[in-house]
Parts: sequence; structure tokens; C-alpha cells
Amino acid sequence: MRKILLVILMGIVVAGLIFAGGTANYAMLSDVTSLNIWSMLGPNATAWNFYPTMGKYGGLYGMSDLTYQVVPSLADGFWSPLEKVTEDGTTMYVTTVKLLKGVTWSDGTPFTADDVVFSYEVPFKLQMPGNWMSNIPPDLFVKVVKVDDYTVKFYITHPSGNFIYSVLMSAIVQKKFWDPVYQEALKQKDPAQYMMSYDKNLLNEPSIGAFTVSQWQKGAYLLDKAIPNYTFKGQQEIEYANGAVRYVIPSLNLDNTYYGTAEGTVNNTFVTGPYVDSIIYRIYQNQTAAVSALMKGEVDYILNPNGLQKGFVQQLQSNPNIKIVSNPSLGFQYIAFNMRRYPMSNKAFRVAIAYLIDRDLLANKILGGNTNPLSSLVPPGNKFWYDPNIKAYGEGMTTIERYQAAIKTLKDAGFSWLIEPKIENGQLVQRGQGLIGPDGKLIKQITMMAPSAGYDPIRSTAALWVEKWANDIGIPLYADLTSFNNIVDAVFDQNFNFDMYILGWGITIYPDYIYEFFSSSQNVPGGFNSPGYSNPEFEKVAKAFLDSTDMNVAREYAFKAEEYLNADVPYIVLFAPNVIEGYRADKISFAYTQCLDGIQSGYSGYGEPTYVKVIQ
Repeated sequence: MRKILLVILMGIVVAGLIFAGGTANYAMLSDVTSLNIWSMLGPNATAWNFYPTMGKYGGLYGMSDLTYQVVPSLADGFWSPLEKVTEDGTTMYVTTVKLLKGVTWSDGTPFTADDVVFSYEVPFKLQMPGNWMSNIPPDLFVKVVKVDDYTVKFYITHPSGNFIYSVLMSAIVQKKFWDPVYQEALKQKDPAQYMMSYDKNLLNEPSIGAFTVSQWQKGAYLLDKAIPNYTFKGQQEIEYANGAVRYVIPSLNLDNTYYGTAEGTVNNTFVTGPYVDSIIYRIYQNQTAAVSALMKGEVDYILNPNGLQKGFVQQLQSNPNIKIVSNPSLGFQYIAFNMRRYPMSNKAFRVAIAYLIDRDLLANKILGGNTNPLSSLVPPGNKFWYDPNIKAYGEGMTTIERYQAAIKTLKDAGFSWLIEPKIENGQLVQRGQGLIGPDGKLIKQITMMAPSAGYDPIRSTAALWVEKWANDIGIPLYADLTSFNNIVDAVFDQNFNFDMYILGWGITIYPDYIYEFFSSSQNVPGGFNSPGYSNPEFEKVAKAFLDSTDMNVAREYAFKAEEYLNADVPYIVLFAPNVIEGYRADKISFAYTQCLDGIQSGYSGYGEPTYVKVIQ
């Protein structure tokens, strides 16, 4: 969950525009299937369910808006250092979390430690599926106990960054509302199923956020109403260039700064809402209908995790009242080498391929600007975890310079050719043929699987260009454009039956995937380590990253781990597709539109419901 500390301001005049309550109209491409939080984070975990509903729940910790740093939300400051304890012969680690005093639910009930303990006890004891087991993993979480009304202690099996990004960010519900349901569930044969299927009186469930769902007409719309007694009215979030984040909460008389001192250049200042009285989420059967509604002004913005299809962008651009915004997705496309096979097992061969690939040319010219070139596993938009010092092989080189670097790399490692590639006067005048390995044997055809143009024209186009560049210097690479399922089957179901492939990953703000994708523990059939990468030094720093609960320390280890991966090239990270969105700039405004994964993302607030303003 993201940080939910938000604010209300009415009647503000900004740049000649008047913002004063009103209703924002959002379009969704699928109906909500449940308003039950236990189900929504279980078997019904969909973006469509999250968009109008998740803002009513709290979290002890969340993330700052555009820097994505861990910040307190319902907690009063950070957790205490982990201490090792032994209970009944079992060694655990314990930390104390203080809770904010003065926070209330929409029904006026105070938020206390009872709500926190209940919110963890129910899904953990009932072993609820889906996100619950990810948020409260049984191999990490042990228990949470109440010390007093505003203090809790968490017990975990071992130090881990996932304790912060999963456990401490799990959803908080109101015990007063849900405890009678839980007590009844305990009498049932399947208590978890009873909790997840409960559907009575959910429109009256108290909210600790700025909105609550007040109406739901299935297949037609949902109406979110603003909470008049929202605790965090007037909160300011101030993000500094030095990395510090300051939160001023007038209603609680708090002024706290994290990650440094509140001084120097201010990058962003947000006074958050809701600025609107309500948001209507209108349901459309397809993107065509939603785009038509946006063109006509019937809706102000379209929520869609994949953004707009390319064919609709030009249509929307014809309307001067519609603003198109493009943001990098939270994910990346990549080439993987099977390091279990020769010559992919040879580092020089992988480095040579890496030199050949001009990401900037691909992203900005060949692919028409629909992607963002990447040099690292962490995209630049994930500012806290992004290492700007990671440089791709060949960065800044021309195509010919890349050819020269790749050829030199291969020759220095003992490779040769039957016909060596020749470059004269800055031109490739002779293509290479018959690449011979250091062992004196001819390199046979190397197959790189990639999605077909019908499935993904971006990756298929990239594959053909990589094939061309490799063939130009005599590397016998063949781009096999095939179905997505064929690639997944060969890579993960057939025990890594491939030479090279191109696919993509959706990733998380906390980059634990740096460990998971390349750990030796994942170098097993069905595991995530498809390259078969093995480096004890990498393993050491990657594990230290994963076990760190001090995020500044964790970031240092993450940077070191990426340095090993960048040098060894088990992956070549290519680019991230853009999420393209459109909204009615004549009807609404957002606090920001340039953000990782787009305005629709949970990282920016599912369409920024507590920031959006209606232009009167």
C-alpha cells in the first residue's frame, strides 16, 4: 500500500482556475467484483477492485509520492531496531512500532493497537490466500502483540527488507466493524472462506482514508464520497533535492522530517485532499466506449493498468481539451543468456552482444519513442533505489564504435572468424562469417526466442535488430519470433531449454527481484534464475541487501549487487514500455502527471483521488 496521509482544501484559486468540491468522473474497463477487503487482497485481487476501494484502508507505513521512500503513515515514526529474543526455545527478532494518537475512523472511533493486531491476526491465523500471504508471509511473520493502546511489537523469524515492504505495509481494517464477522467465521467449517465471502453492510464499513464507497450499481458505476472528518486534513508533503521528506500534519500538531534535514532545494510540495466531494467510477465494456466518453466529456479520465492502446492516442489528440501523458512502466524488457550452454557461458561473448545493442536508437528512433531505454534493473523513476552510476556497455557509442568494441572483446578472448569483419573509414565493409570459439570449434547457430509481432511488435522489432547487429560481425544469431507461451514453456517448464530469449518483467518498488532473479537458490527447474547465473560475491551482497532492514544500508548493497550483474551480463536490460494516458484538462487537474507507472498506478494513488481537483 502507498502512504494514505492526505488533506482537504476548498475554494482555492490557482492560476485563474477555481477548485471547489464537485465530482470527478473516472472510467473503468471492468466492474468491481467485491467490496470485501479480505477477498480483494485474496482471490479477487484486481486493479479494478483496488481503484475505488483501497483508499479507505490504512497502513502503518507507505511511500512518499514521487521519491518512493518508506515513510510512516499510521505509525508514529520508524520502528525500533530489531532485537534478537528467544521464547520457548525459538529465536526470533522483535521490534516496537508506535502508533499515531488522534487518528479516527470515519465513524469517529479512535484508531488503536487493537485495529493493528486484529488486521494481522485474521489473515495470518486463517491462512488467507493471495496478497495476504505475500503481505504476511508465514516464513517471516510470527506475531504482533499489543503493548498499550498506541504501541505494538512485531515478531519475525529473521531480519528482512520484506518485513518493511510487505509486513509493515499490510492493510489495516477496523476491528469494531469486522470482529463480529470474525467471531462468527471461527464457528464455520471454513473460516477464511466465510470472511472472504461476507457481503453484508459493506457500504457502511468505516474508512480511515479520505474516501469511502457509498454506492455501487453493478455494471454501471461506483460512487466514492469524501470523508468530512478525515484526520489528515492539511497535511503537507515536502520532498527535498537532498532526499529528505518532510510531513507537516496540523491536525495532529506534527512536523517530522525523514532521510536527512529539511533544507535546500524543494523538488515537490503536496497539500493533499480530497479536493472533490465525490468520484464516480463509471463502468465501460471496452476501451472504445471509454475513449468515446472521454472525447464527449462524459468522463474526465480513464483508469487502465495498461494505459491507452496506441490506436486511440491519435484520436484523443484531435481534441484540444484532452491532455496525453506518457510515463515509464514499472518493469523492463530484457535479453537473457543461458549460461549453462556454450558460448553463452563465455562472458566475452555476452559482453560483445551487450556492446552491439543501441538502446537509445531502438527506443527513440526505431520503436518510435514508445519505450524508455534502460541501463539497469531499477528504472530511473524509482529514485531511491536507482543507481545513476550503472552504465551499459557501449553507452554513448555510435554503431560502428559498438561493432569495433564487440569485435575487440571477442578477439581478446580468443574468438576468431573464417571471414573476419572489416571496418574501414568508419564503415562496415565486410560482414563477419564463421565465428570460431577459443576452443577452435565453429560456433553453431544461436537461437534467440522473442515474442511475435502479433503479440508484441516492440520486442519482435528489437529482436530483429539485435539479430542484424550480431550477424554484421559474424555472430550466427537467429531471432525466432514465436508465441509468448512457447518462450515461457521452453524457459521455465522445459528446464531452461533455450539459448537466448527476450521477455519482460513487471517489478516492485522494493527491488528484491535483484536477488530472486539471480540467486543460486532460484537456479532450479521452474526457478526465476533462468540464466543460471552463479557468482559467490554477488550472492553475498545480494543476500545482505535482502536481509537489511536499514534501507540506506540496503540500497548500498543493492547498488553493489547491480554492479556485479552489469559486469557479468546474465541479462541485457533493454527498455521499459510507456504507459500512455489521457484526461480532460478542461475539467480536472492532478497534483502531478509525470510518475512511475502512470497516474493510474497504486504508487501514485490509483488516479490520485485525494489530489484530483475539479475545474469549476
